[in-house]
Amino acid sequence: MRDVFALQGPSNSGKSTTLVSLYNAVCSKYPAATVQRVHNGTADLAVIISGVNGLVVGIESQGDPGSRLQSTLSTFAAANCDVIFCACRTRGMTVGWVSALSPQYNIHFVQQKRGSNNYATVNSTTAATLMQRAGI
Repeated sequence: MRDVFALQGPSNSGKSTTLVSLYNAVCSKYPAATVQRVHNGTADLAVIISGVNGLVVGIESQGDPGSRLQSTLSTFAAANCDVIFCACRTRGMTVGWVSALSPQYNIHFVQQKRGSNNYATVNSTTAATLMQRAGI
């Protein structure tokens, strides 16, 4: 079964930064993987990575209402991604967009952890935990 890991939290809680950290960790661990950019931004990204432990992985760092999340999730599903990582809010339309991928995907909502300081460490730790949960 395929999986979606939706990192949940309010705005400005570090979801996008954590997913960019996840992307960097995946690329570092799997340097031979092929990256297809669905969106090419400076502060956020949407990519499909092939060759990650035999899997196709989609990562979308935007998860706000009015963002491209709904479109990107459809792109990832059409590309037969085995694992999707995305950001979303704790309620509302973004949760609905993620939930719409069921039953084709197992949906896992993961709460964004927020440290009182050293956000980079918290985000990196969360990214590593997501990779571990996905088996990559």
